[in-house]
Amino acid sequence: MAPKKKIYEDRDVVVMVAPRDTEIGELIVEAIKEKGYPMAFDELRLEFSGIVGEDRLRRALNKLINSGILIEFPDGSFGLPGMEPRPDRVSSRKRRRRSRRIYLDIAAKPFYVAPKR
Repeated sequence: MAPKKKIYEDRDVVVMVAPRDTEIGELIVEAIKEKGYPMAFDELRLEFSGIVGEDRLRRALNKLINSGILIEFPDGSFGLPGMEPRPDRVSSRKRRRRSRRIYLDIAAKPFYVAPKR
């Protein structure tokens, strides 16, 4: 799950290159597959602490949900489409409100139309 390229390695410290934004989604899916159950955002944040910041993690999660690779369960956890929600957390977590940010009508309209001469 760690980044692939090592910059420096010592007896006490290993310095690696942080993953790019395109690689974060793959790392999230890989981590959820390894666990075998849906993971809450707090668990993902702890899993990727020191590797990926919280904003980049949220952005990658939103992209994965919008593309259909991940789904968000009613308890607020994230999992793959074939997974079942964990029964011990169904009522213990609070669901946060989500809004899909797909702006199809904006892309179709030009923002500026040059005047005709």
